[in-house]
Amino acid sequence: MIRQFKFGDCVRFKDEENPVFGVVLEEANIYDQVTVQFICDEEAAFVYANDLEFIPNPDTARLDWMILRDYPDDMSTEDRVFALQAERDNIDTFLRLDAEQGAAA
Repeated sequence: MIRQFKFGDCVRFKDEENPVFGVVLEEANIYDQVTVQFICDEEAAFVYANDLEFIPNPDTARLDWMILRDYPDDMSTEDRVFALQAERDNIDTFLRLDAEQGAAA
């Protein structure tokens, strides 16, 4: 399965000699090309999705670490993904309900 890049994703161009970092500006088109603004370039570039590597947001990585501290270390990958998604859904629900209650007050 090919990773679907979204607006704002941090990515790295897969080049061993010259890794270039950028941000996704537009999702893949019919040719599986993603519009990326690389740090070193002035203009955005079209790059094939297969040539990009996703860089996780440090906040997301830290949140995952905080969530997984409460779970056993020997969890399968499938269980880990399920636990992370369930916890994220709980956080999203709490934030949505808190915002609704704040708006009603």
